[in-house]
Amino acid sequence: MTRLPPVRVARAASSVRTAVLGLAQRMVPPPVGVLELVSGLIEANTVYAVAKLGVADALDGGPRTAAEVADELGTHPEATFRLLRAATCYGLLRRDGDRFALAALGRPLLSDAPDSMRAVVLMIGDPRYQSVWSRLPESVTTGEAQAEAVHGVSMWGLLERDPDYAATFNEAMSRLTALDWPTVAAVYDFARFRRIVDIGGGHGELLASMLGAAPGAEGVLLEQESLLPDARERLSEAGVLSRCRLEGGSFFDRVPDDGDLYVLRRVVHDFADDRALALLATLRRDMPDGATLLLLESVVRPGGGPDFAKTLDLDMLLLAGGRERTEREYADLLGRSGFEMTRVVPTISPISLVEARPAA
Repeated sequence: MTRLPPVRVARAASSVRTAVLGLAQRMVPPPVGVLELVSGLIEANTVYAVAKLGVADALDGGPRTAAEVADELGTHPEATFRLLRAATCYGLLRRDGDRFALAALGRPLLSDAPDSMRAVVLMIGDPRYQSVWSRLPESVTTGEAQAEAVHGVSMWGLLERDPDYAATFNEAMSRLTALDWPTVAAVYDFARFRRIVDIGGGHGELLASMLGAAPGAEGVLLEQESLLPDARERLSEAGVLSRCRLEGGSFFDRVPDDGDLYVLRRVVHDFADDRALALLATLRRDMPDGATLLLLESVVRPGGGPDFAKTLDLDMLLLAGGRERTEREYADLLGRSGFEMTRVVPTISPISLVEARPAA
């Protein structure tokens, strides 16, 4: 496993990077700075086009001309050249004469790379996602999610109605889980638990990782029935299926009652306080008194500095009607549902571990 820097070192490096970016912003006139911020839309859509069309895969074998790439992808030669040329501006590709090659930043857009981020880019860049983000002013005006206004159903309803987008979404969630895992494993000991229950664990990526870190533990996955076949396959690939029990159902109705660690990764943030309290109340009712609850969430930091959680909070507002929370808000939410928050463990990634136990 790659050795990770201590959290304080990573945070210090992030602060330096933020300071440098802030200095760069102050060196341009404010109107130009605003223009550069808005132009981020162009950058994002360029990355999306490169991922969607499979440009990285076409260049995986080595440098090629735009015409050669276009011939493989079935795209317009001149328009392909213009896309590749723009992608070099953002560091995704390198150009040498009339030939283009993948740069290090472009390699995560390969479909089969171990660290592939292609599914994440396809999820975020998809028009079904972007069309909801275009209604941020309406969401701020009303305080309500906007997926239903755009699609006629909630975001969860869209995933049920649209298997194609659901597949992209679930693959992206699995990839983000894998991306977070080394930073989580570096700060938390999973080997001390005998039965780990993953609530809403999707395709089983996190449970597979936790059981890999806890070779003496058994695992339970609670997820909707439609995702269990893919989860069974993933757990089998990881060599831990024989230690797993898969259960279909809703975590609002019931959760398994025989675990000693209950893990929810980016689940509670999907819901406003009333629904989050209902979910946590179900957990408090069904889990043993001596068990541990672990929420993997982005905890909003105090102060006015840059913070991924503050940006993700708008995503939750728009897409699901949920929210990111501060440490104090998590303590309050857990206390109101019968838990006592024991600690919050930061990582070098945007995710933190909020640990709690059933209150006496």
